[in-house]
Amino acid sequence: MKKQGWLIVNGFLQGVKYDEMYSLLQAAATKRGVDLLCKRNDELIFPVGEIPKSLPDFVLFWDKDIALARAFERVGVPTFNSARAIEICDNKIRTAEILTERGVKTPKTVFAPKTFEGIGYTKTAFIDRTAEILGYPMVIKEAYGSFGKQVYLANDFAEAVAIVEGIGHKEFIMQEFIRESRGRDIRVNVVGENVVAAMLRYNENDFRSNVSGGGKTQSVTLTEEQERIAIAACRACETDFAGVDVLFGKDDALVCEVNSNPHFKSTLDCTGVDMSECVLDHILEKL
Repeated sequence: MKKQGWLIVNGFLQGVKYDEMYSLLQAAATKRGVDLLCKRNDELIFPVGEIPKSLPDFVLFWDKDIALARAFERVGVPTFNSARAIEICDNKIRTAEILTERGVKTPKTVFAPKTFEGIGYTKTAFIDRTAEILGYPMVIKEAYGSFGKQVYLANDFAEAVAIVEGIGHKEFIMQEFIRESRGRDIRVNVVGENVVAAMLRYNENDFRSNVSGGGKTQSVTLTEEQERIAIAACRACETDFAGVDVLFGKDDALVCEVNSNPHFKSTLDCTGVDMSECVLDHILEKL
């Protein structure tokens, strides 16, 4: 019998870059005799503890709606990536914790102290204490964010304070700035235990390399260490597939971030490798 899956996407994120990616995933499924129906998270509305009666054989979860992913898992629907993997990758605080616990090398990281909405960071002495650990420049990242938009570089205490004031009450981390990797990193796409594609991203005008922020790309051959650390990061974060951002350290590679639903169209354009094909093969092997 032909298998049926649901491709869960966010109903509030719209644009050509999203539609192209969803089409690639559906095309890969069709080639393998699988019906992959696109379902928006805002369409799947039901009481807590209940679930639609007609369910698919699996869910390909290309969103960060963790509660919805858990709802499918509770009733036994195989979900890729899992709610736990999405939760780890979505929160940069949790990502840093897990990678460090599992021995995956990352930039030195300090968590900001918690504050509350309506109060914010009314005291900034913790920034000075953090600078004693990390030095300047210092990278400041909101716990939740995509495409590099919530990532900032503070060159001194005044800039750090201004950034923190702009963040308001939201959670964030502060990280060591890896000078050797300024404006460049490697996006490594991993499926299962295998690297399927990698590209160098670089930006001469920004410390961030994101393609959406003007970064350029070129195909790259990974070193054994870069490949090893990307796979180790995915294993630590419990992903079935992910895009791992690997930095160029002074001595070794470091993991910057792990993306549980990577935008792989730029990698396809750069390398010719369609990650969606690998993702569907992986899912069918696991079912």
